[in-house]
Amino acid sequence: MRRIKIVIGAVAAVVVLIVAVVAVYLLTRDEAPEAVDLETTVARIEAAETAEDDTDMSSATEPADDSDTDAPSTYSSTGTEDGDTTSSTGSDDTSAAGSGETAADDDTADAGTGDSDAETASADETVDATVGLAGVWTVQVAEDAGDLQGEPTVSFAGFRVNEVLNSIGDFTAVGRTADVSGSIEMSDTTLVAATVEVTMSTLRTDNSFRDGRIYGALNTSEYPQAIFTLVEPVALPAGMADGEPFSGSAEGDLTIKGVTNRVAFDLQAQLVGDIIVAVGSSDVVFSDYGVTAPTAPVVVSVEDHGIMEFQLLFTR
Repeated sequence: MRRIKIVIGAVAAVVVLIVAVVAVYLLTRDEAPEAVDLETTVARIEAAETAEDDTDMSSATEPADDSDTDAPSTYSSTGTEDGDTTSSTGSDDTSAAGSGETAADDDTADAGTGDSDAETASADETVDATVGLAGVWTVQVAEDAGDLQGEPTVSFAGFRVNEVLNSIGDFTAVGRTADVSGSIEMSDTTLVAATVEVTMSTLRTDNSFRDGRIYGALNTSEYPQAIFTLVEPVALPAGMADGEPFSGSAEGDLTIKGVTNRVAFDLQAQLVGDIIVAVGSSDVVFSDYGVTAPTAPVVVSVEDHGIMEFQLLFTR
């Protein structure tokens, strides 16, 4: 009987050890993704656009099928009446001359059309140039967000928090979601208004065990959304419409778990083609929002503050 108890105890100890090892592996198997950065994001977006353009050009320059091309042909007719030979050459020459006049007329018409098209294009360019940044821009939502823990080129928001794991040491947990919506209103030199809404119930880290505890800490079943609303206009550089990057601060109200506090986000933004790329981050104390940092058996400690961050692409 004693031997059986020893065996059972040994098996239980092995099971506990295996569970602990698996938990540690799940919590630490991936390195934390880099913090949001404007220069990095812009480079990724431009690289993706270049790759897409190269693909389109490759498709457009594929050789056409020449099998149906007709070869040029000539035609002449002769007729004999009362011993006289009649040639149709004179008639053909007359037709050719008429065709030449028609072609000349067509060229004149085409030239006129070309001038008209050029004037229209010039007018369109002028209109585009005068639009600038003014207007309402909306968050671009990706149909397929891909791996947000990798190098995303889509809109997302989330958090970063430092943990200390048993037998592992310091580790940065990163949660992100692409379920982001909202808009900004701009004049040519000012960010006038902004509202961004994040679905916290779809945040994902590198493992589902941590995710479940985060949902519980945020009570996402009752408070699934976090909302940021700009309260102070932000002055922008005069050259932003020409691609000059902006770096500054955006002050607003942040609501998490039904609690609203005034925060300031470090903000960077740049116009890339027809997209405004904006990244930002702000240090947030969880207890200010009634949030208790989640824990787990393998977690020695979790800081009571973290970084809220976002990468947003806006289109008009």
